[in-house]
Amino acid sequence: MAQGGSTQPQKTDKEKKYIMDYYTQLKLKNEILSVAYGLGYSGTPSGSCFQGDCPKHGSTREKCLTIWPGIQGWKCFHCHAKGDVINLVEHYKSCDHVNARNYLADRAKMPRLGQSKMSVEELEQIKQEQEEKDLVFAMLTASAEWYHVQLDNFLDIQTHLTEHYKFSEDIIKELQIGFAPPGSSQPNNTSDLAGHLQKIPEFKGKLSLTGLFNFKDPGGPYYDYFKGRIIIPFWRDGKVVDLIARATQHTPVDKYECYNMEDKIK
Repeated sequence: MAQGGSTQPQKTDKEKKYIMDYYTQLKLKNEILSVAYGLGYSGTPSGSCFQGDCPKHGSTREKCLTIWPGIQGWKCFHCHAKGDVINLVEHYKSCDHVNARNYLADRAKMPRLGQSKMSVEELEQIKQEQEEKDLVFAMLTASAEWYHVQLDNFLDIQTHLTEHYKFSEDIIKELQIGFAPPGSSQPNNTSDLAGHLQKIPEFKGKLSLTGLFNFKDPGGPYYDYFKGRIIIPFWRDGKVVDLIARATQHTPVDKYECYNMEDKIK
């Protein structure tokens, strides 16, 4: 409910489907590597990815900006910018989301989203919802990266991933497969992951949107939902849109846990 008693206009199911289909088609018609080369990228193949220089800064080896065509995503390991093909255009052209989207629409010879029959208010609501969705995906992506780093502390989990799941080290790194520690290092048992995410200004106080934490108040404190589990990110367009967890021998055993003991690491 907005101030003054007015309500935001609600878009119909048809309009929701239109916006989802529009972004899907926009990305399908703009293959990320082709777009990157058109913007000036000069990366070369390296396994399942391409490595090249970043337009925002120089680098000694010219390999800091990595593109993974398989997941249609990218990341600069120097300035840490990352995302999908729309974010790539924003990065190269130093423009906002709308201008990047229009650039890709023109490139693909698609009508621009603003040329639809929806009202200004409906388009603004769609934009706000898209921004919230992007925020959640950004938090999930940052969480996946944090979980991936935790693997360094659990050699048995690394072995299980390669021997039981048959994941190669390249796949583990590319998909950012990780592990949720079974306990917290915080005195009050609050989440280490939440503490990490809270240091990122745009995430502070919004972690309740991720579904990764238990809490009484949406503003915190936050407690881990996943403990002692392998974390497998589900990627779409260079962003993590979901996280799948698998129990291990480190997973706490209590009546609230839902798994078969036979599925745990022997």
